[in-house]
Amino acid sequence: MGNEIVYKLTHTELAAIQWLPKNTSALKILSLHGWLDNAASFSNLSPYLFEYSHVALDLPGHGASRHRPSGSFYHLWDYVLDVVSILNQSKQSVWLIGHSMGGAVAMLVAAIAPEKVRGLIVLDNVGPMAGDSTDRVVTLQRAVNKMAKYRSDRETIYSSKEAMVKARMDGFTKLSYAASRVLVDRGSSQKKEGVWAWRHDGKLTFPSPFRMDEGGVEAFIQQIKCPTLVLIANDGIYKNKYELVEHRAAHFPWVKLKWLEGNHHFHLEPDSCFAVATEIQQFIDQN
Repeated sequence: MGNEIVYKLTHTELAAIQWLPKNTSALKILSLHGWLDNAASFSNLSPYLFEYSHVALDLPGHGASRHRPSGSFYHLWDYVLDVVSILNQSKQSVWLIGHSMGGAVAMLVAAIAPEKVRGLIVLDNVGPMAGDSTDRVVTLQRAVNKMAKYRSDRETIYSSKEAMVKARMDGFTKLSYAASRVLVDRGSSQKKEGVWAWRHDGKLTFPSPFRMDEGGVEAFIQQIKCPTLVLIANDGIYKNKYELVEHRAAHFPWVKLKWLEGNHHFHLEPDSCFAVATEIQQFIDQN
């Protein structure tokens, strides 16, 4: 297991897990997890990246990090500010690894802060979800209505951590028991005897109030100048979206795209994380 660390920013504090090699001057990696996941998402991947100094962040509202204040949404661009604020604490550029939502955040960071990003690795993601401009009024209306009705004292309660593991296995994307257990161990808390709940902010489940259109997403992708590796899971969220993956990949100035066996959490699943780690290590070593 790695060490628990905390980043103190001007606007919040963020928790993270840090894995240090014997050579503490080794190349730095910063990893960003997906929606409703946490830093432990990279705990099965990191042992294969033992040559590098590796930090996995709990994004705001996730894991052990602070939640946004009441009335706040969780925008991708707010996560970008969080990550850039952390990167600004060091003069050294890093390799950014982002899974799913974290991949979208990593791409935006690489586009606007190229001097801070030595290379980019995106796992089962090819950028932010796009929306049509004609849907923006309804999208904002739906999000604001949800926020206005939100009550923090209403949360889903479980009788045991085991019940949470089983629930997470059948969530938005399917997970094995082993992978689910890793996320639940960090992402749950016991309120009292027989009462367990998620640590993440309930507001994370609200719909986004705004989505960029496809042209906006492509504009950010075109500004990513660093070496980029995009790994897509054969049984992940792009399973039937081959054309979208190829279309967006074509806009990167410098990209290697590869499809790998596994589900959306192929970097966490015990039977596929080694293959993902191998691709990452080879790409970093070559660049």
